Amino acid sequence: MTADQAPPEAWILTGMSGAGKTTAAHALEVAGADVADNLSPGLLAAWAASTRSRPAVAVVDARQGEAIAGLVPPSSVRVLFLTAADSVLLRRLAESTRPHPCAGAGGSAAAIEQERRLLAGLRAAADTVVDTSELEPAELGRRVVELVAPPDGPAPLRVVVSSFGFKFGAQVEADWVVDVRFLRNPFWDAALRPLTGLEEAVKVYVRSDPRTDELCDRLTDLLAWASTHYAANGRRHLHVAAGCTGGRHRSVVVAEELARRLRAENLEVTVRHRDVGKPDPR
Repeated sequence: MTADQAPPEAWILTGMSGAGKTTAAHALEVAGADVADNLSPGLLAAWAASTRSRPAVAVVDARQGEAIAGLVPPSSVRVLFLTAADSVLLRRLAESTRPHPCAGAGGSAAAIEQERRLLAGLRAAADTVVDTSELEPAELGRRVVELVAPPDGPAPLRVVVSSFGFKFGAQVEADWVVDVRFLRNPFWDAALRPLTGLEEAVKVYVRSDPRTDELCDRLTDLLAWASTHYAANGRRHLHVAAGCTGGRHRSVVVAEELARRLRAENLEVTVRHRDVGKPDPR
């Protein structure tokens, strides 16, 4: 690191038991980050101020008990929070041999509720939230390394544009959520219903609503402007999620079109479709 280079970033890795913190920490260690497990909140300030030549990660979670409640991270430290749906956490905990840090609260459901309470402050302070409910370990590892310890050093702002269905729950990872349910809905056309927004007939149908292009125009202008300020503030990740009812039609079309336009603005964009493969529950 030269004198004019900023030091590598420091991160707190936190989140729910069963959400994948061990997997994430291991992936970061393999990628070359310095990982301190179960760091005491009282040591965070000194840890954050220490000299470092590579990304540093402190795993801080509910094992610290009430000491973690209301924790305010040092201003120079970013926070990565891993979570999952309660049903997924319950299943993973049932398969684990590790005791839950909040087991004293009662059964597994009570332990999860208590843990969410303890971690509420860190969840609110999180720079990035990753929902691991449907992630394989390898994909989780890839995502956290890309975010915290990219092989080529600090990366420019990366934008994720995703689609999802409100029927399947909110997109908890998103920084911005755009509700596109006001657009013309292909679901009510029997010929289009089995298709998805990745297919041309659905794209044409959704974009035949003039509000679709107007929405994408307005979002592109706003996000292109905002991304400049996010990057100047040191932000490296922005997740914009478009949601429709089932996550198969309108949100997919809008996400794909928005991503195309943002790439034309020279932004680095990844597209994810959370629910496109799920049957519509209606």
